[in-house]
Amino acid sequence: MDDDEPFDSVDPAARSRHYSWPPLPTESERSPHAGLDALRRIVDGERHLSPGAHTLGLALSSASDRVVTMTASPGEWALNNGGTVHGGIVSGWVDSALGYATATVVDEGVGYSTLDLTVRYIRALRLEKTPATIHAEVEHVGRSTCVVQARVLDTDGRTCASASGVMMLFRP
Repeated sequence: MDDDEPFDSVDPAARSRHYSWPPLPTESERSPHAGLDALRRIVDGERHLSPGAHTLGLALSSASDRVVTMTASPGEWALNNGGTVHGGIVSGWVDSALGYATATVVDEGVGYSTLDLTVRYIRALRLEKTPATIHAEVEHVGRSTCVVQARVLDTDGRTCASASGVMMLFRP
């Protein structure tokens, strides 16, 4: 890693959060997260997640053919007024996990983007039950779409949300 290492610093007493994110990939690095090898470099710390995933407190724990596991470490900044993790944050985690799962089944140079996302909130996710674990698995990959299923689990292993999504593939 270089000096542009992203960081996330939270000061709960001051209710402040300071963070930086990795630079966007250059045009010559099109689809930098496509392919299982690229994801393994992220797991090994040789590459960064996307700026959006980093901002949401995500980390890629493992990647294998058709499957990724991510962890999400939200802070108080991610809570709704009811004191639980905001559904939009959970949806963002799932959307990222769908994309990274898709990356395991496409070749470098193939782009992808969310076409459809359905999230079912099963139980509230409380901050004391995080970091959350997000498992995403490719159910089907075709020429132009990829279908992915995901689950968000709390530290007790209970499912807090389940999701399905369709990713549009952009082949060269």
